[in-house]
Amino acid sequence: MPTSSRTSRRNSVASFLRRIPRVFWLLLLAGLALRVAAIQLRPEGVLARAPDEDEYLLIAQSIAHGDGFALRGVTTAYRDMLMPSVAGAFMIAFGPSALPMLFLNALLSCFTALLLFELGRSRFGDKIGVLLGGIWLFYPGAILLSALFFTETLFVFLWMLALVIYDRMEAADYRWTFALALGLVAGLAMLTRATGIVLLVSLVIYIGLVRWETPKRERWTAVAVMTGACLLMIQPWLTRNAIAVGSFSLNTNGGINFLIGNNPRASGSYKFDETHERLLPPVSAGEAARDQAAARIARHYLTERTRAAVGLWGKKFAYLWATDVSQWAHYFGDRLTGSLGEKLRALPLWRLLLLGVPYMMFVGCGIAGFYLVRNFPDRGLFLLQIFLTTMMVFVSFGAPRFHFPLMPAMVIGIGALFRPRVWVSAPAWRRLALLLTLGIFGGIWLFEAMTIAGV
Repeated sequence: MPTSSRTSRRNSVASFLRRIPRVFWLLLLAGLALRVAAIQLRPEGVLARAPDEDEYLLIAQSIAHGDGFALRGVTTAYRDMLMPSVAGAFMIAFGPSALPMLFLNALLSCFTALLLFELGRSRFGDKIGVLLGGIWLFYPGAILLSALFFTETLFVFLWMLALVIYDRMEAADYRWTFALALGLVAGLAMLTRATGIVLLVSLVIYIGLVRWETPKRERWTAVAVMTGACLLMIQPWLTRNAIAVGSFSLNTNGGINFLIGNNPRASGSYKFDETHERLLPPVSAGEAARDQAAARIARHYLTERTRAAVGLWGKKFAYLWATDVSQWAHYFGDRLTGSLGEKLRALPLWRLLLLGVPYMMFVGCGIAGFYLVRNFPDRGLFLLQIFLTTMMVFVSFGAPRFHFPLMPAMVIGIGALFRPRVWVSAPAWRRLALLLTLGIFGGIWLFEAMTIAGV
């Protein structure tokens, strides 16, 4: 790398660090301490028995033992690749404990706050940037998810990193080097969660079709470089899956998720039982064959009973935007028994309020920001990503954890509210639409509270 390029990058990093106010460093330390506390206070042994987390842990341990990306001794592509691979590398270096990965989660969550500070600062000013970063640092949902062996914390960090790189690319007139970096980060996001395709597609649409004020050649050159870099990043894993499990795909659970959300017994949320299991080929047929069969069944249902499938969208939307309180069931695992409602009902009220109330405030204020403030940088990109994520949920099934990647967008929406006279300057129809939308979300949260209460 040329010396001048290295010097320029060092100066850029130094300039960024100088822009961070001293108070924000204190907030970062406090946020990190809360995340470490959440990790340490989690009941011992729960992670190894918790749904989904146990499989990620087993894959990481298989990698550490030298048995490759395998689950219970069988080569797999059912789970997304990047997070358990990173965890497995940590286990090789530090031993079989999951703690190093969880501590990395804590750091990445704090780095996400740093990226939100930069996104807020560039749009609304330094003070609002500090506020938005601080909101993320003390957002209970982000704190709790840092203590869970899930992909979300790494995924959201990469998503926010991509948006910061996009800002840099736009400021640099779509220079190809930024487009290259953006594509590589988007590829890493897709390897973390296959739904990262939303990030790539939203950027392609926004750069290619929305930012029309930029010359067409510059925009589509950036799109081509970004897409090519993303495909280059994911291609080795696609090839591995094609060879190892017979599926040229990022994972082998897409068809299963498609079936869960589109079948005669679908509830709108996760529901996969013995009845669904009997519809699929035996386990001996391989996970790729089962995934493909599930996709065929779901497509048949969607085409033959389209009205019933679309009728589930309301329930899926409600599950998507339910509060974060269900994360307690993951955090405590099998220490809580019964249905999800029974598990949550067994918890002290303050725990439910701790996760539920801040979430409702963030979402309500974030929605208000997007409704009332029509123009702020890349508002359309955030709205496009919210729309595409919602459509992916409609195709599969709804779950509260799926809204987590959209929470930074809600935080950005909060920043828009600090512009002067946002309520009185908004058209009457927009204010009315906001109130109606907030009423819908309020109804979702009231129904959730009643369900937990057993009413």
